Amino acid sequence: MPAMHSRLRFSYWSDPLCIWALVAQHKLEHLLRQFGSQVQVDYRIVPVFGSVPWRFARGPWAKEGVEGRVAATRRIAEQGGRSDVSGECWRTAMPATTWAPAAAIKAVFALGDGLGEEAGPAYQRALRERFFVEEQNIALRRVQLELAENMKLPLAPIEVRLDDGSALCAVYEDHAEKELLRIQGSPTYVFDGGRAMLYGNFDYGILHSTVEELLRGAGPGGSAC
Repeated sequence: MPAMHSRLRFSYWSDPLCIWALVAQHKLEHLLRQFGSQVQVDYRIVPVFGSVPWRFARGPWAKEGVEGRVAATRRIAEQGGRSDVSGECWRTAMPATTWAPAAAIKAVFALGDGLGEEAGPAYQRALRERFFVEEQNIALRRVQLELAENMKLPLAPIEVRLDDGSALCAVYEDHAEKELLRIQGSPTYVFDGGRAMLYGNFDYGILHSTVEELLRGAGPGGSAC
């Protein structure tokens, strides 16, 4: 068996308001448990829902409306084993844009002394759970900071980055790179500078085999999906 490389770095792109990212979270966590220190994840934001009101008024959700989005969210969640998601979040706690919670996530990732690298993934996951499970509007500053406080994160540097625009700037930089890489949506795994991508609802075995082969030293040459 060929020797594996010491470490594989890849980026994981997701939107805070993406139900597919919620139900696929277990795939990423399983991967990290299986490969441990052999892999390193660069968490990025792909801001799909720039204007939620536009999606309902003139965009892809206009035909089915809020009722359709509630039903679709519940269906996807149930198929993914998440019976705790009712979909009512779109009726009772609808954010205006994904950019607001994305900025909060970026502000946490930017915390110094290695704290952001440790807390960022957990905060991102918990913020998404706040929306889909607890049905809270995660675009609201008070919801974002309450979660950070519950996680015992320092609030002052988070608020500074939200106030001075640097967190929003970081979201824009992800958006710009997403355009360059032509990432289609959330969630997406990007390997080897974009030469291999896995997007959407694919089987875990595809993710596992892709990472395993890249660790062995095989050139990606394209997505296995």
